[in-house]
Amino acid sequence: MAIHIDAEKIENELQQRLSNRMDSVRLLVKSRQNVAEAREALAAAEDEDARRYQAALTAGWTADELRSAGLNEPEKKLRVRKRATRRTAQTPPASEQTEQPQHQG
Repeated sequence: MAIHIDAEKIENELQQRLSNRMDSVRLLVKSRQNVAEAREALAAAEDEDARRYQAALTAGWTADELRSAGLNEPEKKLRVRKRATRRTAQTPPASEQTEQPQHQG
């Protein structure tokens, strides 16, 4: 008895699996975009908060007065410094590299 392989059925099943995998990536991309937008919105809100806090100080309020009212100073943003390029130990000049130690025998 010959074994019948249903190529169309196999192709459809594999296509469905591929479609499910692509759907998961589409949802992941949407999620990442939402996170990026939320971070941007948070940064804008933090900037506005810092400006408003500074405006309150400029208007004559002291940091202690604002703190006692429950309005602490806005958190400072961490400034990211660019990394300096890593330097390796310099190789000695060619004259030092070619000299062989003198062995006394």
